[in-house]
Amino acid sequence: MTEARRARCKKAWLLGAAMLLPLAFAAPALAQDEATQDAAAAAPVTAPATGGGMDFGDDTQPFELGADQGIEWRSKEKTYTARGNAVAKQGNSSIAADTLVFYTSGDEGSFDRIVATGNVKVTSGSSVGYGDKGEYNATEKLLLLTGSNLKIVSDSDTVTARDRIEYWTGRNAITAIGNATVVRDDTRINGNTATLYFADDAEGNSKLSQIEADGKVKVLNNGQTIYSKHFAYNPDTDIALMTGSVRIIDGGNEYTGERAEIDNKRKISRILGGGASNRVHTFIKPKSSNTAQ
Repeated sequence: MTEARRARCKKAWLLGAAMLLPLAFAAPALAQDEATQDAAAAAPVTAPATGGGMDFGDDTQPFELGADQGIEWRSKEKTYTARGNAVAKQGNSSIAADTLVFYTSGDEGSFDRIVATGNVKVTSGSSVGYGDKGEYNATEKLLLLTGSNLKIVSDSDTVTARDRIEYWTGRNAITAIGNATVVRDDTRINGNTATLYFADDAEGNSKLSQIEADGKVKVLNNGQTIYSKHFAYNPDTDIALMTGSVRIIDGGNEYTGERAEIDNKRKISRILGGGASNRVHTFIKPKSSNTAQ
């Protein structure tokens, strides 16, 4: 394969910023037209770094595809199907499911759609995502996790959702939709949706840069309960911003306004008004006292 054609065949798929590393590969040209290749079931498929067999985006990392019940190539449909504890792996990233189906894109032979069904588990480093079904679209650079008990677990965060979890590779973001919850240390953030954004640090490692929640937001943080329509938190500055019908309950005290800012590093909190009225309200519970008889 020439370098020019190799470049045309490569399409990277990045499963979620820090949580999933890029994987790219192209379908090998097979001489057989049979629907099933029994020999593939004998062992995982490993591509050599020279690009023979399967062609990778990262020639320094081998790609492995293995399955207990065999790997099937359908030339008419241009699909690979791995069944039974199927696992695709490259570097420290992998996607596992009962069944993995790779859809190729015609003559170029590059995978542009991947469907994982049954007990889906997506892993990169210490981060693991779970769902009943996963579907990756290379054109949109989007991986969808759906099903029951949707969850992503890492060293510092746990993300859950009722409806779906979206990995947006072009935006370096993960969005949880439907009763979304992010648990980070002693903080619990809940909203209709929650989005985690990632950015590269000075060493080129992807790290969490911001957490946002929208809808009916409720945040539990160190004894405080916060309600708002929008919530944003920057872990580097340790500053949280809330907007829209903000209500903060701290013990017996209550603060209401349209905007609030909590600076955890400097121990400074602000509540502000907005809209038609700039008025804010604070209710401070009086200290209880016992009168000697």
